[in-house]
This record gives sequence, C-alpha cells and structure tokens, in this order.
Amino acid sequence: MSQKTVVQVESALCCAKGSLAVEGLTLTAKQEQLVKDQLLGNVSHEAFVKQALKLSRHG
Repeated sequence: MSQKTVVQVESALCCAKGSLAVEGLTLTAKQEQLVKDQLLGNVSHEAFVKQALKLSRHG
C-alpha cells in the first residue's frame, strides 16, 4: 500500500468511524492513532497487527 497524505488518512478514518457508528461501535483514541500511524507509513504492518491485538485484549 502506498503512503497516504494526512488529508487522505483523515478522510478515510472519518468514513470508517461513520461505518462503525452505524453498527454501534467506536474507536478509542489509541486505536485511532494506531490506524493513522499505519496509514501514514509510521508503523509497519507487522507492528500494527501486534499492537492492534494488544489493544483488543487490554485496551
């Protein structure tokens, strides 16, 4: 996946959060930041998955 601009990431995240809200779900601030970091290329996919699993288990 190519690196995204901050505007693209914010737009995509806004859409994703809207879709989650329809299902009654939300993202924590930590989850949101992790997604932003990965989409901006600041976190590898492997590190993203590892951290996402940790957050899903322990918040």
